[in-house]
Amino acid sequence: MNNFWKDLASRWKIVALAPMDGYTDSAYRQIVKKINPEVICFSEFFSADWIVHSKFLANSVLPHHITEKPLIIQIFWKDPEIFRKAAIIIESYWVAGIDVNMWCPAKKVVQSGHGSSLMINVDTAYRIIEEMAKAVKIPISVKTRLGYADTDNLIPFAKWLENAGAQLITVHWRTFKQAFTGQADWSMIYELKKNLGIPVIGNWDVVDFDDGMNKVENLDWFMIGRKSFWNPWCFLPWKIEPTLWQKLDTMKEHAKLLIELKWRKWCLEARKHLAQYLHSFPWVKHYRGELVRVESFENVEKVLEEIRNDFKDGKVLI
Repeated sequence: MNNFWKDLASRWKIVALAPMDGYTDSAYRQIVKKINPEVICFSEFFSADWIVHSKFLANSVLPHHITEKPLIIQIFWKDPEIFRKAAIIIESYWVAGIDVNMWCPAKKVVQSGHGSSLMINVDTAYRIIEEMAKAVKIPISVKTRLGYADTDNLIPFAKWLENAGAQLITVHWRTFKQAFTGQADWSMIYELKKNLGIPVIGNWDVVDFDDGMNKVENLDWFMIGRKSFWNPWCFLPWKIEPTLWQKLDTMKEHAKLLIELKWRKWCLEARKHLAQYLHSFPWVKHYRGELVRVESFENVEKVLEEIRNDFKDGKVLI
Protein backbone atom coordinates (compact mmCIF):
# COMPACT_ATOMS: atom_id res chain seq x y z
CA MET A 1 0.00 0.00 0.00
CA ASN A 2 1.22 3.53 -0.81
CA ASN A 3 2.22 5.21 2.48
CA PHE A 4 2.63 8.70 1.01
CA TRP A 5 0.53 10.48 3.65
CA LYS A 6 1.80 8.53 6.65
CA ASP A 7 5.40 9.05 5.55
CA LEU A 8 4.84 12.80 5.37
CA ALA A 9 3.07 12.82 8.73
CA SER A 10 5.99 11.07 10.39
CA ARG A 11 8.41 13.84 9.39
CA TRP A 12 6.84 17.24 10.03
CA LYS A 13 3.67 19.30 10.27
CA ILE A 14 2.58 20.17 6.75
CA VAL A 15 0.67 23.20 5.52
CA ALA A 16 -1.57 22.55 2.52
CA LEU A 17 -3.13 24.80 -0.11
CA ALA A 18 -6.85 24.10 0.03
CA PRO A 19 -8.70 23.06 -3.13
CA MET A 20 -10.72 26.05 -4.34
CA ASP A 21 -12.70 26.19 -7.56
CA GLY A 22 -11.47 28.94 -9.85
CA TYR A 23 -8.36 29.71 -7.80
CA THR A 24 -6.00 26.80 -7.15
CA ASP A 25 -5.06 26.31 -10.78
CA SER A 26 -1.55 25.49 -11.95
CA ALA A 27 -0.48 29.14 -12.10
CA TYR A 28 -1.43 29.84 -8.49
CA ARG A 29 0.02 26.55 -7.29
CA GLN A 30 3.36 27.44 -8.89
CA ILE A 31 3.32 30.83 -7.16
CA VAL A 32 2.66 29.23 -3.76
CA LYS A 33 5.30 26.54 -4.25
CA LYS A 34 7.92 29.12 -5.22
CA ILE A 35 7.26 30.95 -1.96
CA ASN A 36 7.27 27.78 0.16
CA PRO A 37 8.26 24.55 -1.65
CA GLU A 38 7.09 22.49 1.36
CA VAL A 39 3.40 23.30 0.76
CA ILE A 40 1.26 20.39 -0.41
CA CYS A 41 -1.06 21.67 -3.15
CA PHE A 42 -4.58 20.44 -3.82
CA SER A 43 -6.07 21.29 -7.21
CA GLU A 44 -9.38 22.87 -8.03
CA PHE A 45 -12.09 20.23 -8.01
CA PHE A 46 -12.97 18.62 -11.32
CA SER A 47 -15.88 16.46 -12.38
CA ALA A 48 -14.86 12.80 -12.53
CA ASP A 49 -17.42 12.36 -15.30
CA TRP A 50 -15.83 15.09 -17.41
CA ILE A 51 -12.38 13.60 -16.97
CA VAL A 52 -13.65 10.19 -18.09
CA HIS A 53 -15.55 11.47 -21.10
CA SER A 54 -13.41 14.40 -22.25
CA LYS A 55 -9.80 13.79 -23.19
CA PHE A 56 -9.54 17.50 -23.95
CA LEU A 57 -10.47 18.40 -20.36
CA ALA A 58 -8.09 15.83 -18.90
CA ASN A 59 -5.26 17.17 -21.05
CA SER A 60 -6.16 20.72 -20.04
CA VAL A 61 -6.23 20.39 -16.25
CA LEU A 62 -4.18 17.33 -15.25
CA PRO A 63 -0.72 18.14 -16.71
CA HIS A 64 1.31 20.16 -14.21
CA HIS A 65 4.74 21.70 -13.72
CA ILE A 66 7.40 19.74 -11.87
CA THR A 67 7.54 22.44 -9.18
CA GLU A 68 3.95 21.64 -8.18
CA LYS A 69 4.83 18.11 -7.09
CA PRO A 70 3.60 16.36 -5.06
CA LEU A 71 0.22 17.44 -6.47
CA ILE A 72 -3.15 16.16 -5.26
CA ILE A 73 -6.06 16.26 -7.74
CA GLN A 74 -9.53 16.70 -6.26
CA ILE A 75 -12.59 15.31 -8.06
CA PHE A 76 -16.33 15.10 -7.43
CA TRP A 77 -19.21 12.95 -8.72
CA LYS A 78 -21.56 10.30 -7.32
CA ASP A 79 -21.06 7.11 -9.36
CA PRO A 80 -18.40 4.72 -7.96
CA GLU A 81 -17.68 3.30 -11.42
CA ILE A 82 -17.04 6.76 -12.87
CA PHE A 83 -14.75 7.52 -9.94
CA ARG A 84 -12.84 4.29 -10.63
CA LYS A 85 -12.34 5.14 -14.30
CA ALA A 86 -11.36 8.72 -13.49
CA ALA A 87 -8.80 7.51 -10.92
CA ILE A 88 -7.08 5.36 -13.53
CA ILE A 89 -6.86 8.31 -15.94
CA ILE A 90 -5.60 10.71 -13.27
CA GLU A 91 -2.92 8.28 -12.11
CA SER A 92 -1.45 8.26 -15.62
CA TYR A 93 -0.61 11.97 -15.24
CA TRP A 94 1.92 11.26 -12.46
CA VAL A 95 0.11 13.00 -9.64
CA ALA A 96 0.80 12.11 -6.00
CA GLY A 97 -2.78 11.36 -4.98
CA ILE A 98 -6.50 11.83 -5.58
CA ASP A 99 -8.83 13.62 -3.18
CA VAL A 100 -12.59 13.04 -3.22
CA ASN A 101 -14.84 16.04 -2.64
CA MET A 102 -17.41 15.13 0.02
CA TRP A 103 -17.62 18.63 1.45
CA CYS A 104 -18.90 21.09 -1.20
CA PRO A 105 -22.17 22.70 0.04
CA ALA A 106 -23.25 24.29 -3.26
CA LYS A 107 -26.94 23.52 -3.82
CA LYS A 108 -26.52 22.40 -7.43
CA VAL A 109 -23.76 20.03 -6.35
CA VAL A 110 -25.63 18.55 -3.36
CA GLN A 111 -28.96 18.26 -5.17
CA SER A 112 -27.20 16.22 -7.85
CA GLY A 113 -25.94 13.73 -5.26
CA HIS A 114 -22.35 15.02 -5.15
CA GLY A 115 -20.26 16.82 -2.55
CA SER A 116 -21.74 17.02 0.94
CA SER A 117 -24.67 14.76 0.01
CA LEU A 118 -22.29 11.79 0.17
CA MET A 119 -22.14 12.28 3.94
CA ILE A 120 -25.69 10.94 4.16
CA ASN A 121 -25.24 8.42 1.33
CA VAL A 122 -22.71 6.40 3.28
CA ASP A 123 -22.92 3.21 1.22
CA THR A 124 -22.16 5.14 -1.97
CA ALA A 125 -19.31 7.01 -0.27
CA TYR A 126 -17.80 3.72 0.89
CA ARG A 127 -18.04 2.14 -2.57
CA ILE A 128 -16.45 5.20 -4.19
CA ILE A 129 -13.36 4.98 -2.01
CA GLU A 130 -13.23 1.19 -2.19
CA GLU A 131 -13.39 1.11 -6.00
CA MET A 132 -10.75 3.83 -6.38
CA ALA A 133 -8.39 2.30 -3.83
CA LYS A 134 -8.53 -1.04 -5.65
CA ALA A 135 -8.02 0.54 -9.08
CA VAL A 136 -4.90 2.64 -8.50
CA LYS A 137 -1.65 2.61 -6.54
CA ILE A 138 -1.62 6.28 -5.59
CA PRO A 139 -3.36 7.19 -2.29
CA ILE A 140 -7.03 8.17 -2.10
CA SER A 141 -8.07 10.84 0.37
CA VAL A 142 -11.33 12.60 1.27
CA LYS A 143 -12.28 16.13 2.17
CA THR A 144 -15.49 16.30 4.19
CA ARG A 145 -17.29 18.39 6.82
CA LEU A 146 -18.12 18.03 10.52
CA GLY A 147 -21.42 16.54 9.45
CA TYR A 148 -24.52 17.11 7.38
CA ALA A 149 -26.96 18.67 9.87
CA ASP A 150 -24.99 17.90 13.06
CA THR A 151 -21.68 16.32 14.09
CA ASP A 152 -23.01 13.02 15.48
CA ASN A 153 -21.87 10.90 12.53
CA LEU A 154 -18.45 12.42 11.86
CA ILE A 155 -16.39 9.72 13.56
CA PRO A 156 -18.39 6.72 12.23
CA PHE A 157 -18.40 8.22 8.73
CA ALA A 158 -14.63 8.84 8.75
CA LYS A 159 -13.99 5.32 10.07
CA TRP A 160 -16.03 3.90 7.19
CA LEU A 161 -13.91 5.87 4.75
CA GLU A 162 -10.72 4.65 6.40
CA ASN A 163 -11.94 1.05 6.22
CA ALA A 164 -12.80 1.55 2.55
CA GLY A 165 -9.22 2.55 1.78
CA ALA A 166 -8.95 6.32 2.40
CA GLN A 167 -5.44 7.22 3.57
CA LEU A 168 -6.12 10.81 4.62
CA ILE A 169 -9.14 12.78 5.84
CA THR A 170 -9.46 16.56 5.66
CA VAL A 171 -12.25 18.10 7.73
CA HIS A 172 -13.79 21.50 7.12
CA TRP A 173 -14.98 22.85 10.47
CA ARG A 174 -18.59 23.52 9.50
CA THR A 175 -21.53 21.21 8.85
CA PHE A 176 -23.33 21.24 5.50
CA LYS A 177 -26.22 23.14 7.08
CA GLN A 178 -23.81 25.87 8.23
CA ALA A 179 -22.34 26.19 4.69
CA PHE A 180 -19.88 29.07 5.20
CA THR A 181 -21.37 30.60 8.35
CA GLY A 182 -21.10 30.01 12.09
CA GLN A 183 -18.35 29.66 14.65
CA ALA A 184 -15.46 27.24 14.33
CA ASP A 185 -15.75 23.98 16.29
CA TRP A 186 -12.30 22.41 16.24
CA SER A 187 -12.87 20.06 19.17
CA MET A 188 -14.65 17.50 16.99
CA ILE A 189 -11.73 17.39 14.54
CA TYR A 190 -9.28 16.83 17.40
CA GLU A 191 -11.53 14.06 18.71
CA LEU A 192 -11.75 12.50 15.26
CA LYS A 193 -7.96 12.26 15.05
CA LYS A 194 -7.96 10.19 18.26
CA ASN A 195 -10.24 7.65 16.58
CA LEU A 196 -8.45 7.19 13.26
CA GLY A 197 -5.24 5.47 12.26
CA ILE A 198 -4.65 7.73 9.24
CA PRO A 199 -3.50 11.38 9.05
CA VAL A 200 -6.04 14.17 9.51
CA ILE A 201 -5.92 17.73 8.14
CA GLY A 202 -7.90 20.58 9.74
CA ASN A 203 -9.42 23.25 7.49
CA TRP A 204 -10.84 26.15 9.51
CA ASP A 205 -10.18 29.70 8.31
CA VAL A 206 -6.47 29.63 9.14
CA VAL A 207 -4.97 33.08 8.59
CA ASP A 208 -1.31 32.10 8.18
CA PHE A 209 1.30 29.48 9.02
CA ASP A 210 1.77 30.59 12.62
CA ASP A 211 -1.99 30.66 13.20
CA GLY A 212 -2.22 27.13 11.81
CA MET A 213 0.55 25.86 14.05
CA ASN A 214 -1.27 27.31 17.07
CA LYS A 215 -4.46 25.46 16.11
CA VAL A 216 -3.13 22.16 14.77
CA GLU A 217 -2.68 20.44 18.19
CA ASN A 218 -2.90 16.65 17.66
CA LEU A 219 -3.68 16.91 13.93
CA ASP A 220 -1.13 16.16 11.25
CA TRP A 221 -1.54 19.27 9.10
CA PHE A 222 -3.67 22.30 8.39
CA MET A 223 -4.98 23.94 5.22
CA ILE A 224 -5.01 27.58 4.20
CA GLY A 225 -7.52 28.64 1.58
CA ARG A 226 -9.14 32.01 0.95
CA LYS A 227 -6.82 33.89 3.30
CA SER A 228 -3.97 33.19 0.89
CA PHE A 229 -5.58 34.96 -2.08
CA TRP A 230 -4.00 38.32 -1.31
CA ASN A 231 -1.05 36.92 0.63
CA PRO A 232 0.57 33.69 -0.62
CA TRP A 233 3.41 34.53 1.79
CA CYS A 234 1.04 33.37 4.55
CA PHE A 235 2.45 29.86 3.96
CA LEU A 236 5.76 30.96 5.48
CA PRO A 237 6.48 30.81 9.25
CA TRP A 238 7.20 33.85 11.43
CA LYS A 239 4.75 36.13 9.61
CA ILE A 240 7.21 37.10 6.89
CA GLU A 241 5.95 40.22 5.13
CA PRO A 242 6.78 40.87 1.46
CA THR A 243 8.07 44.21 0.31
CA LEU A 244 6.15 46.12 -2.30
CA TRP A 245 8.70 45.11 -4.95
CA GLN A 246 8.34 41.42 -4.07
CA LYS A 247 4.59 41.67 -4.34
CA LEU A 248 4.67 43.48 -7.68
CA ASP A 249 7.23 41.01 -9.07
CA THR A 250 4.98 38.13 -8.00
CA MET A 251 1.96 39.73 -9.64
CA LYS A 252 3.93 40.05 -12.88
CA GLU A 253 5.07 36.43 -12.70
CA HIS A 254 1.52 35.29 -11.99
CA ALA A 255 0.29 37.11 -15.07
CA LYS A 256 2.99 35.46 -17.22
CA LEU A 257 2.03 32.01 -15.93
CA LEU A 258 -1.63 32.68 -16.72
CA ILE A 259 -0.72 33.65 -20.28
CA GLU A 260 1.22 30.40 -20.72
CA LEU A 261 -1.53 28.23 -19.24
CA LYS A 262 -4.84 29.92 -20.12
CA TRP A 263 -4.19 31.35 -23.59
CA ARG A 264 -7.23 33.39 -24.61
CA LYS A 265 -8.82 33.21 -21.15
CA TRP A 266 -5.73 34.51 -19.37
CA CYS A 267 -6.83 38.12 -18.97
CA LEU A 268 -10.13 37.15 -17.32
CA GLU A 269 -8.19 35.04 -14.83
CA ALA A 270 -5.56 37.76 -14.35
CA ARG A 271 -8.18 40.36 -13.50
CA LYS A 272 -9.47 38.19 -10.67
CA HIS A 273 -6.13 37.02 -9.30
CA LEU A 274 -4.08 40.19 -9.58
CA ALA A 275 -6.68 42.42 -7.94
CA GLN A 276 -6.62 40.11 -4.90
CA TYR A 277 -2.98 40.95 -4.21
CA LEU A 278 -3.95 44.55 -3.42
CA HIS A 279 -6.17 43.70 -0.45
CA SER A 280 -6.01 46.58 2.08
CA PHE A 281 -3.53 48.44 -0.12
CA PRO A 282 -3.58 52.29 -0.23
CA TRP A 283 -5.73 53.52 -3.12
CA VAL A 284 -6.85 49.95 -3.65
CA LYS A 285 -10.03 50.91 -5.50
CA HIS A 286 -8.11 52.90 -8.08
CA TYR A 287 -5.55 50.19 -8.89
CA ARG A 288 -8.06 47.36 -8.68
CA GLY A 289 -10.28 49.25 -11.10
CA GLU A 290 -7.40 49.29 -13.57
CA LEU A 291 -6.47 45.64 -13.05
CA VAL A 292 -10.00 44.33 -13.61
CA ARG A 293 -9.98 45.95 -17.06
CA VAL A 294 -6.61 44.70 -18.35
CA GLU A 295 -6.68 43.19 -21.83
CA SER A 296 -2.97 42.62 -22.45
CA PHE A 297 0.24 41.89 -20.60
CA GLU A 298 1.32 45.42 -21.46
CA ASN A 299 -1.73 46.69 -19.53
CA VAL A 300 -0.62 44.69 -16.50
CA GLU A 301 2.93 46.03 -16.72
CA LYS A 302 1.60 49.59 -16.98
CA VAL A 303 -0.47 49.27 -13.79
CA LEU A 304 2.41 47.67 -11.89
CA GLU A 305 4.79 50.41 -13.02
CA GLU A 306 2.26 53.03 -11.92
CA ILE A 307 2.21 51.50 -8.45
CA ARG A 308 6.03 51.44 -8.37
CA ASN A 309 6.16 55.12 -9.20
CA ASP A 310 3.48 56.07 -6.69
CA PHE A 311 5.16 54.12 -3.86
CA LYS A 312 8.86 54.48 -4.58
CA ASP A 313 9.95 53.53 -1.06
CA GLY A 314 8.95 49.90 -1.54
CA LYS A 315 6.95 49.93 1.69
CA VAL A 316 5.66 46.71 3.27
CA LEU A 317 2.09 46.03 2.20
CA ILE A 318 0.79 43.70 4.89
